[in-house]
Amino acid sequence: MSKKVIILLLSCLFFVGCSTKISYFFLDWAIEWEVEEYVELTSDQQDKFDVIIESFLIWHRQQELPRYRDQLSLLSTLTNQQTMTPELWLNQVSLAKAHWHRIFDFVMPELLPIMASFTNEQVNQVLTQLKKEQQELIEEYAGKDQAELIKDSDKRIVKQLTEWTGNATDEQKNIIHQANTERLATLDMWLEYRHEWLSQFEQALKRRQQTDYFTQQMKLLMISPDELKSKVYRDNVDENTRKFGSMLIALNKTFSQKQRKHFDKKLTELVEDLTELHLDK
Repeated sequence: MSKKVIILLLSCLFFVGCSTKISYFFLDWAIEWEVEEYVELTSDQQDKFDVIIESFLIWHRQQELPRYRDQLSLLSTLTNQQTMTPELWLNQVSLAKAHWHRIFDFVMPELLPIMASFTNEQVNQVLTQLKKEQQELIEEYAGKDQAELIKDSDKRIVKQLTEWTGNATDEQKNIIHQANTERLATLDMWLEYRHEWLSQFEQALKRRQQTDYFTQQMKLLMISPDELKSKVYRDNVDENTRKFGSMLIALNKTFSQKQRKHFDKKLTELVEDLTELHLDK
């Protein structure tokens, strides 16, 4: 049960578009499936975890969905009025991070005792899966030069843009490619950070019976992981976030009437879905 479990929620909300309501109604199942990838819970642990998920979804629907709706509405306004700036984009990213912080603050008091009750075998299950994923990442990126990384990023962003606006134009593809070539290199620092995060997570699980230490470390790892990153890495990430915002601003200026209509339609549907989910008691 790592950070990835809860991030699944945000992924469902922000990237599924008009299928948001369906995804949300099956979110409890999705979280259960995700957890099962990492650990097999005992009957008692499962019962407690089910209670957490039930209370979490009620809280999230009532308290958090309006925040997502309001942020998306603001993004829509900034986009359509073309008043977005790199600094405002940084603020939007900070707001998104705050959503995660509140989620973990809500679930942590009940979630950590379950994790603290893990047997050594369960801890090994979690660590084995996480280390497997880490190795897969290393193998995925090992040997790739900068040109290959840029090509992968181009393809990924073009695909995301196409989902939101329809087919990307050659001009838009060039803007994306240029932005990716100007990004500061962070791959090695990212992999090093992930290694350090996993190492500290492993140590926290091994000392899970030490309540104060375990709680403190999990807060660090889940809410303040930037503290594990070097200053150079943090600075590069901030600069790249700024550059990404500049790319979005440039892309927005090139949207055709058809693309803007496509974007507005998807965003409006998502905002309406979030509103309906919030109001559906």
